[in-house]
Amino acid sequence: MAIVCAGAPQAGQCRAPTLRTATTMLDPRYPWLAIGFLIVIATGALLQRASVAFGLFKDPLLARFRTYGPETPFSPLARFLDMLGVWSLLVASMLDTLTSYRHTSWGYAPVICFSVMLMAFAGSVITRNSDSLRHALPPWYGELMQQTTRQERRHLAYAWLRIPRKMRWRLNADQASFRVFVELVRLTSYYGARDRDDPWAIWQ
Repeated sequence: MAIVCAGAPQAGQCRAPTLRTATTMLDPRYPWLAIGFLIVIATGALLQRASVAFGLFKDPLLARFRTYGPETPFSPLARFLDMLGVWSLLVASMLDTLTSYRHTSWGYAPVICFSVMLMAFAGSVITRNSDSLRHALPPWYGELMQQTTRQERRHLAYAWLRIPRKMRWRLNADQASFRVFVELVRLTSYYGARDRDDPWAIWQ
């Protein structure tokens, strides 16, 4: 191992570099690279499900309306809580190993993350078993499930594919404009718009 001397070295003042941090990160007893990679993936999935649950990304839910057959119960809020629990478990595992090597004020961080995991999974179970909570988030999804028929929701999902991508980006963030879009599609499907033989000509 190379010896490093700082400044004007005196006899006996040279020392070997400290490799504690590198040894910790490369400890073969813990898969650092694997758990870090999983945390990155879980963070991306958590952000995606959060955007769906809070109404900022509507494409995944509208895609479900295009399927045929009976509708299966689906709760964006429960899926978000599931992923929050998985993310908290991974972060708790990482923090537990980090704090085990040193005594810091972050010693309770793994316990906090583990508690968040338990609350997230418990909230997911409660949400799936409650009719009032299952469609609580996003608000527009609950409104569609209560105020529209299955056929109207299917028309809405296919009309969503016909509008330009930039308009979809705007409607994802603008809830008031999205409600106007929903009402226009419902009127189109009900009255046949300009041409009863081709009700969707208005969207081309």
